[in-house]
Amino acid sequence: SARDIDPARLPPRECPRFQAFATRMSARSVVLVFSSYYLNNPASAFGHTFLRLGKEDAGKVGERFDLIDQGVDYSATANTSNAFLYAAKGLFGFFRGEFTARPFFYKVREYADYESRDLWQYELALEPAEIDLLVRHLWELGQTYFDYYYLTENCSYHVLGALEAAAPRLRLLGQLGPVTLPADAVKALFANPGLVRAVRFRPSARTQLAARAAGLDGAGIDAAMELADGASSAEALRALTPEARVHVLDTALDLVDVRSGRAIVQGTDAGAERLRQRLLEERSALGLPSPPLVIPPPATGGPERGHGSMRLALGGGGSTADGPITLLEGRLALHDLLDPPAGFSGRTQLEFVKVRAAWAPRAGSLRLDEALLVDATSLNVFDRFERRVSWKMKAGAARVTDRGCAGCVAGRFEVGGGPALVTANEALAVSATADAELLGAPDLHGLGGHGLRPGFGPGGMVRLLIGQRASLLASATWRWLPLASPRTTYSLSGGGRVHLGRASLGAEWTATPLGHELLGLVYLYGG
Repeated sequence: SARDIDPARLPPRECPRFQAFATRMSARSVVLVFSSYYLNNPASAFGHTFLRLGKEDAGKVGERFDLIDQGVDYSATANTSNAFLYAAKGLFGFFRGEFTARPFFYKVREYADYESRDLWQYELALEPAEIDLLVRHLWELGQTYFDYYYLTENCSYHVLGALEAAAPRLRLLGQLGPVTLPADAVKALFANPGLVRAVRFRPSARTQLAARAAGLDGAGIDAAMELADGASSAEALRALTPEARVHVLDTALDLVDVRSGRAIVQGTDAGAERLRQRLLEERSALGLPSPPLVIPPPATGGPERGHGSMRLALGGGGSTADGPITLLEGRLALHDLLDPPAGFSGRTQLEFVKVRAAWAPRAGSLRLDEALLVDATSLNVFDRFERRVSWKMKAGAARVTDRGCAGCVAGRFEVGGGPALVTANEALAVSATADAELLGAPDLHGLGGHGLRPGFGPGGMVRLLIGQRASLLASATWRWLPLASPRTTYSLSGGGRVHLGRASLGAEWTATPLGHELLGLVYLYGG
């Protein structure tokens, strides 16, 4: 049997390719990296996790050289750019998932610079023998592939599986629920006491730009913008002290990187490349060091502090149309703008597979209020530096709350975009959007009497976070319905929640052409 084999008697076998791989890794520490949520790329909407194999000992203090470490990534090898085909293939395992290893500075360039995603780094307390076994296991995994499933056997699942294989004492995969999200992978680390040795935050290019610009007055911001737009430095910096010139040039360089970093590296924008080179030369000629840019981690913390991705809501209230009602809601993932803010960005909402149903005893009817596949909102910066349009998208089915078919359930697709204002601490968010939606149902009095009903009009939203314990939100929409009956419709809503750990207490009010509704709810988070 295998137990009777003496390994010492086996002839040694050399593998030059593996030795070259192990030398390239030179792993002495292991870090799990969480790249924050990025709604502009469906593959990264829920975040992303990968490993950084450090060439320095864990716990080293002083100057660090993380950028020369190796980043080990598991991801889908996409073979389509069609968003709907991409989603279908990712959900049902039609992509090949493969491990790849590249220098960490490539990952920083991709996530922190190109996509402006903050990086959270979790240094793991692994033994040298476990690190060595991890390198050997990753070498084996790099020779094969797995079917990639976006919601289950994804980047986080396989990264945790590799860690468990290298250190069987850990319990990681067993901490995951039916859906594997990157934030849940981070929480699985903390479920193993003592595994996380340290947590470090690496701000994105956009976060660095905001921090640097915060130290400038109006004249300094004007000068930085003029330089980033290609103005002569002699004119923009004439009236400034040498120290102020350093600050303005550093800010202008950050702004050029945020606007054109990807194009400069890929060599597709020669004008931006020449501009950046000129600013670097002028910055070097000043001969003064830049003051350290100290950016503390967000007050809301990393993903380990976030609420559970799944949510169940129970509640009841009254409706002017249906009388007393009892409500049940379930959501598979992940976060909305009223959920507890800890561990999440206050500028994004992403809900996946949410169903809400209500029972009206007076009418003796069970109604489906909403069945959404996805509901996403991205509140982007719209300020002097950038004019990024905020957007929202919703797809699924919803109950019609006007005379179009007075309560029937219709398929729904909605998109909208416009400017938004978000304060630096994300406590206040205000947005205005131009919206378009399409409803479809057999009984709907839609376009020319048919069952399809397009609608166009404005939308608005105001959200206020009161610390990390309470949140308020109000929204309004108005729709023009061409060649339909009725010709216009609207909705008004307001609500708030108080967060109590794994539960929240909430209230909602809505007004539509069919009446008003007031609800009280209890939200329970899990997963």
